[in-house]
Amino acid sequence: MQRKTTIPLTLKRTTPLLFFLFITIQSSFAQLFKELSQHDLEIDFEVLLKSVEAHPDPYTHISEEEFLKKAEEIKATFDQPHTKLDFYREAASMIALIKDGHSSVRLPEMWVNTARKEVGGFPLKVHLTNDNQLYIIKNYGTLEIPEGAKILAINGISVDSFLNRIDPYISYELTPFRNTLIDNSFESFLYAAFDHSAETEIEYFVEQPEKVIVENIDYREWKKAVKENKKDREVKLSTSEPYNYEKIAEGIGLISIFAFRVPDYNSYQVFLAQTFSKIRRDEIHSLIIDIRGNYGGWPKVSSGLFHYITENHFKTMALTSQKISDTYRNKLLELDPALPNYYFLSGGRHYLDMNALLRNPIGSFADETLVYNEPPQTEIEEFKGQTYLLTNRDSYSAASCFASTFQCYQMGLIIGEETGGTKIFRANPIYIELNRSGLAVGMSTSKDYTTCYGDEFEGVQPHVKYTPTILQLISGRDTQLDYAVYLIRKLKREAEKEAIKSH
Repeated sequence: MQRKTTIPLTLKRTTPLLFFLFITIQSSFAQLFKELSQHDLEIDFEVLLKSVEAHPDPYTHISEEEFLKKAEEIKATFDQPHTKLDFYREAASMIALIKDGHSSVRLPEMWVNTARKEVGGFPLKVHLTNDNQLYIIKNYGTLEIPEGAKILAINGISVDSFLNRIDPYISYELTPFRNTLIDNSFESFLYAAFDHSAETEIEYFVEQPEKVIVENIDYREWKKAVKENKKDREVKLSTSEPYNYEKIAEGIGLISIFAFRVPDYNSYQVFLAQTFSKIRRDEIHSLIIDIRGNYGGWPKVSSGLFHYITENHFKTMALTSQKISDTYRNKLLELDPALPNYYFLSGGRHYLDMNALLRNPIGSFADETLVYNEPPQTEIEEFKGQTYLLTNRDSYSAASCFASTFQCYQMGLIIGEETGGTKIFRANPIYIELNRSGLAVGMSTSKDYTTCYGDEFEGVQPHVKYTPTILQLISGRDTQLDYAVYLIRKLKREAEKEAIKSH
């Protein structure tokens, strides 16, 4: 008889990771432009297409007929020389048709870093607004382009034309989140658009149009500048504790959750217990939870925090529908050949029904709802005050799940922007390396529904909208947090006045 055992989850690659965290790929700058044979192209492309069978519904936004037609058009080009960069464009544009941010092909960061060592790093940090206006918000080089300058053209083409050129390579659900991806990987997209990032001609506007050639800076200089300009979020993400608490004003506390991917779940639980004990000692009446820039992790992690701010029943997700496929099954067995010995693989972060995944018919689905049910639970240091949530377009995947649960169960007020993650999304990606080209493919294996989910392309809308201006972004101040503190104080004064009137 098959023994039933529960073991801690260690297969991090099978959880809803941030879609762009790919496995390390060894490469070199020269290899990036190395030509691949027709045989190598065909083999890697077939592996790419095979990976799509793991996706729960790849033909929601494009028909299977159109998808396969596109595949044939790409295969027809393989009789011509392709560099790895060329093949990246073909592979990325193929998977981007699925319109799923967790399913993507991304230019490996190792390649870009190697290129930086050879030709220098691009010295400008940009911000692409929700209405597709491109601005310079940080200059790491010696070139005198004012921060806040609006970019009009790149290498002789308009910003709109540049976006149209790179958009086919980007996997996303909502355009604002696509713009965040462009912000974070602008140098990579220069390679995708122009084959290079050095000596980029930038036309920009401050008081009048200006044009300049932007020279790359030495890699060591670039690396030092980026390190010096790292924000708290980036610093905390590099540690094993991507979370923080501080008292920011009299009676107002701030919990920042930079990722729901916590390396040590027990340490996270200790953080919560210690934090809410401190919140009581700090006499906090208004608690701000910040998930801006949180690209996700494991939805189950959020339940620990929710139990400290509500005594009611809640769900961290409404439903997960896991696709059973040979591709996913083989990946699981590759990671741990002993998995058939177990019925369930679970832990504080995630849950997998191994019996279903390894034994149910191929093409079927394993639906899970009960594991996300959280019955009422009273914590010793449970918070009784008012709770606020900060979101922006960078709140994605498990972070948008968190926002959806927070809103669905009316736990407080959301301040900021619509989340970049949607209420219905695909996740739990596996990663497959294409051996000939070295590219890595991320492919979702489940379809997930957040609580109070609605339309296919609907993020979580804030109760109070706030989007920083370019001048606010380059000011160095967190004006969204400032606004939240102002709003909290205003609402508290109004509540006190009403209380006096009622007496």
